[in-house]
Formats: sequence, structure tokens, C-alpha cells
Amino acid sequence: MTSNINKKFSYTLLNKQKGFSLLELLVVIGILGLSSGFIYPEIGKWKIKRNIEKDYQKIVSTIDYVKTRARTVNGTGQLHCGFSSETWWFQYEISSKNTFAVGADSGLWMRHPDFNANIIEGSQYSKGLVFPYEVSGKVNTPCSPSLFIINADGSAYGLGNGRPFEIEVNYQVGGVVDYVNYNAYKVKVNTATAFVQKFKYNMTTEAWVELN
Repeated sequence: MTSNINKKFSYTLLNKQKGFSLLELLVVIGILGLSSGFIYPEIGKWKIKRNIEKDYQKIVSTIDYVKTRARTVNGTGQLHCGFSSETWWFQYEISSKNTFAVGADSGLWMRHPDFNANIIEGSQYSKGLVFPYEVSGKVNTPCSPSLFIINADGSAYGLGNGRPFEIEVNYQVGGVVDYVNYNAYKVKVNTATAFVQKFKYNMTTEAWVELN
């Protein structure tokens, strides 16, 4: 008697179980596909924004480090940037010799031989780096001048009549900077005192605003 009841109960449970119909499955797949169409672009934007923030912070910390390190070793620090293979790069070097550039005013700018002979550290000497620079190479970091010297006494000098060093962090679409959808930053290192100024692009006023 008990066995019959159990069989009847099991049969009732099986009858109550229902699977997905083909239509229901197609509806779910359609919803997931539609959702991914919105999610993936946002993930891409988030990654770009994160790279902009990371590169900006790295540039600021690298400049501060070069200033401190040059003073500590009573030497000379150099900021070096450029553009190759469609990518902007940024790096530094520290020499234990407190030397100035040779022929900086003439435009035939060269590093002092003592600088080259006494380099103690720099971005390109770090081992195990796929991209041996201080920036990711995934966003735009245009800069000028390409070479900038920071001395132990705090003075600084840029290639081309002692210009200040400026580097921007932004994102380009088709060669045009997108100031509407992504943050943009600018860092300026002044000559004489190597004072660092930091700016952020204000999307509303369409102007650079200095950060504290």
C-alpha cells in the first residue's frame, strides 16, 4: 500500500516539472544579447578611463621621484618622452653626476658625457618590462620638450631654450582628442625651481583648471 502511494506521489511530481520551451529560450538569449550590446561598450570606456587615471598618477609620481632622487644623490635627473610605433612613451634616468647639458642654448642639445657614464637607474634599465616606460602606452600622452633636465639644486632646463616640460594624458578617436567622454590631465614642470603644476580639463567650461 505504501509503495503504491510513493509511486503515485513521484508520478505527480514528475508531471508538475516543466522545462523551457524553445520560444522561452530564444527570448532569454535575445535579452542577454541585447544587454551585452550595452555592457561591453561601457566596460571598454571604463578601461580607457582607468588607464588615463593610472598614467596621470604614474607621471606625477615619476616626476616627484626624479626631483627627490636627484637631490638625494646630488646628481641629475632626466625626463625623456617621445612618439614611436603610433605610441607616446615617457621615461626617466638618474645620473650620480651633477652635470648640465652641453650646448643647450644652441639647439644642439646633448647630455654631458659624465651624465651618460654615471647613470645609476632609469625606466629602460628595469628588467622584465614588456613596455619599458612609465606609462601604459594604451592612451595618449603627448609631451614637449622631449628632453628635460632636473638638477640636484632644484633647477630645471628643457631642450630648446630652456622650455618648461609639459605632458598631457588624454584619449584620441581618429586623431582627435575626446574631451567630452573622457577625463584629460596636463602636468607642467617649470624651469628654475622645477615646480610641478597639475591641471584637469573641465568639460563644462572647456578649459584647463589647475588642481591643488
